[in-house]
Amino acid sequence: MTRGEWVRDPSARPYYTNATCAFIEGYQNCMKHGKPSLEFLQWRWRPDGGCGGELGHRFDAARFFRLVRGKSILFVGDSLASSHVRSLVCTLSQAAESPPHWRFPAHAFTVAFFWTPFQVTWRLTRGPPEAVGPDRQGEVFAGPTDIHLDEPDQRWVPAAMDHDYIVVSASHWFARPAVYYLGGRVAGCHGHHDGCGAMANATKLKPEHAQRAAFRTVLEKLAGMEGLKKTTVILRTVAPTHYENGGWFDGGECTATQPADPEDPVEMAEVEGEFYRAQVEEFAAAEGIARRKNGVRMRMMDVTKMMLRRPDGHPDRYGHGAGEHEGFEIDCLHWCLPGPIDVWNDKLLHIIAGR
Repeated sequence: MTRGEWVRDPSARPYYTNATCAFIEGYQNCMKHGKPSLEFLQWRWRPDGGCGGELGHRFDAARFFRLVRGKSILFVGDSLASSHVRSLVCTLSQAAESPPHWRFPAHAFTVAFFWTPFQVTWRLTRGPPEAVGPDRQGEVFAGPTDIHLDEPDQRWVPAAMDHDYIVVSASHWFARPAVYYLGGRVAGCHGHHDGCGAMANATKLKPEHAQRAAFRTVLEKLAGMEGLKKTTVILRTVAPTHYENGGWFDGGECTATQPADPEDPVEMAEVEGEFYRAQVEEFAAAEGIARRKNGVRMRMMDVTKMMLRRPDGHPDRYGHGAGEHEGFEIDCLHWCLPGPIDVWNDKLLHIIAGR
């Protein structure tokens, strides 16, 4: 499922639209905001080796509900995790009525989401974080962040035992200015102006160092937790950005209208490549701990390489109306809903089915 290519399918139709699902957030709603080409919806992921058929199976909501009956799933991460949650709920809601709280009573299935950009304990340097909730990233952009790399965030970790599936993710926020702590003491910092500007004697650390340490802390905690032996922990790998001619705040854009050509090499941004490598390596280490302790089932949902080839699936300038954007005008980080991100649900079903 991880290796393959995007194949054009002119007959393809999205599982949902902004007219049939009320859970799509404004910055994901490319249809509402007039993205000029909807060609990005006419591609399917074709896995190598023939698994999934010529163009892959369409997501089977009925089968998904049979597998998760009487269970619940918790997503933990940032706004990209929120996008995955909303993609899943929108897809499922076309087959079964979903009340506002993402419960599907006919199937005794519940979807939950906890917004945290680092997984470990964190707070704004100038004070505690705001109340945690979905899509709060716009409220905490300003200023550096204190990140306790060896402390799992106790606002969500205890709740893990209440769920059958836990999907963890989040990496992009580690590129922000930050002060890092280990054992309650400053261990380093990142970012000249805010993170390290007033800490001349602090060790300068790269974002990927902090991201690796945080994932090690969280994955090892989940791998060894008592009470999680009937739980499946799923690590969703980093989804690359596609900014060209600049970055988020300095004129970058993503104007592609179709996937990258399979014959063309595509490179990830260096820091995102390091994030991905750290996730793969730390997952392997935690999986070994889980096996030795007869602990939780651990699975990796590797979306990095397939999403690397989809520069056409971002909102670009069409994640907001005129003058409505919050902090960024051109968005090549998040994904349109519906859009390429919907394939993540196919991979989730593949994992839940035990393959």
